[in-house]
Amino acid sequence: MEQDEIERTLLCSIKTPEHLNILRQTYRLAPRHFPFYFDQAEFIWDYITKWGEAPDATLLSVTFPDFQYTPTEAFDHIAELFRKDFVRRSIYITIDSYDEALKADSEAGLVGLISSLHNLERHDESIRVVVDSKSVNRFDDYKLRADGMAKERLWWGLEPFDNHPVMFLKGSLVGMIADTKVGKSWIGLKVALTNYLKGSKTVIISPELSRDFMEARIDTILAYEKGFPVSMEKIMFGTPGIEENYLNYLNSMDRSDLIFYQYPPNDKFTVSAVESILKSDKPDIILLDGIYLMQDEEKSNNSWEKIENIMKGLQAVAKSQNVGILVTNQTGRNRDNNGSSSTPPQGSEVAYGYGFNRMVDVLVTVGGSASSPYTREIAIPLIRSGRSIEGSFEVTFEADSGDIGRSVAEIPAMSMDGFNI
Repeated sequence: MEQDEIERTLLCSIKTPEHLNILRQTYRLAPRHFPFYFDQAEFIWDYITKWGEAPDATLLSVTFPDFQYTPTEAFDHIAELFRKDFVRRSIYITIDSYDEALKADSEAGLVGLISSLHNLERHDESIRVVVDSKSVNRFDDYKLRADGMAKERLWWGLEPFDNHPVMFLKGSLVGMIADTKVGKSWIGLKVALTNYLKGSKTVIISPELSRDFMEARIDTILAYEKGFPVSMEKIMFGTPGIEENYLNYLNSMDRSDLIFYQYPPNDKFTVSAVESILKSDKPDIILLDGIYLMQDEEKSNNSWEKIENIMKGLQAVAKSQNVGILVTNQTGRNRDNNGSSSTPPQGSEVAYGYGFNRMVDVLVTVGGSASSPYTREIAIPLIRSGRSIEGSFEVTFEADSGDIGRSVAEIPAMSMDGFNI
């Protein structure tokens, strides 16, 4: 069938509001997607929406004398045929429309092209839920949730949090704030690498660190966790004394599921670039180290609005891609940036406005330690779906050896050892 025949046949086969719903929800189609018969499509759409049924052949012939009425009972078949033809045409048109952008800047143009092509994907019907449909099955879902939680759960790698009933789940957006130089990048990295060691595919984007520094930090933390402690400083400066442990650790690792980007491929740190990475690499968790380095695609002039736009985008991406996103941020100027302060910042002390906190599912704050340079205070002052955890917890922070996140207290509060999760 020719394109115009497919288009006309589908339009003539739309009979009910349910058909319109299928076209919207399953095939992502609207009247504007019918270039040969746009006026007819708009008329049929509006008529069914208003009257609850399609216009008959007589009304269509009077309104559009040159429009040939050719309906078919095989609605699903013709809709699928139209969708495939529409996507094929759209791919060619999209690629052609990016020709000039690709010539001007191939990397930037590529990200825009990929994003536009992703928009052609089918709508995920799982986001549309009829609450009373198959409601009896929800009890079975409840009973199976404990088993499923093991697949959806991510880990903090920070002993006090992992011993609390505060879940880090796929599909959630977690924010972490701290004063400058307190070590939020190290702690964020520990969270990401803990999940890697537990079998989760992990992506890290850290524009502030060079490849050598990032690989040295990764090796330091993983070597400690694998039982072959080394020294970050010795790795970086080639100092003797760690050869045996370093080699044993490297021989024990398979880092195919651990991916590090200094920047996204187009050097533009945007939500769209992050989404492209997620769709390509399909990780379980991603660490975005430094939201203040990201660019707002809506080009807001206000820093607070810029961060809120980015966070809204990341929240949507976390859910649509079912990935855990951990993003770090700084404290605001009203906070005394003192690394020796043992008080983690309050949620209100976040930099660039409260929009950062408003979008997160869990907010983690990190403070220094008044008693030791080798410990940090961590807290969770905000949880979207529950009460915040009272107080803060002291954990180890020996960055040079990779010993990060162990509870300094003898007995972590609210232990979950008895929970089968």
